[in-house]
Amino acid sequence: MRVTFVQSGGVAGVRRGCELDSARLPRGEARELESLVTDSQLVASGVHRSPGGRDLRLYEIRVENGAETVSVIFDDLTLPERARPLVGFLRRKASPRGAA
Repeated sequence: MRVTFVQSGGVAGVRRGCELDSARLPRGEARELESLVTDSQLVASGVHRSPGGRDLRLYEIRVENGAETVSVIFDDLTLPERARPLVGFLRRKASPRGAA
C-alpha cells in the first residue's frame, strides 16, 4: 500500500507532505498505516471542500492498494471523523514541501 499526503492552505499557506509505502515501513508502522486507511473508510475518490472556506487547511490523500486507487481532498470542516486518525498519523510523518 502506498499513501501520498499533502497538507496545504491555512492562514500561512504552508505545504507539508509525505509519501509512505507500507512495504518500506517498519512492520508495526506498516500495520498501523494499513489499519488507519481501512478504518478511515476512504473508498471513493472526490473533492470535498467547504463553500467559501477561506484559510482552511486542505488535506489531499491518495491511497494506492494493488490495482485500486482512491484520491480525496478534504478541508478542516469536511474531514470525516473516521479519517481524522489517519490524517493525524500522516501529519506526524509529513515534512515541509515546496510550492505547488
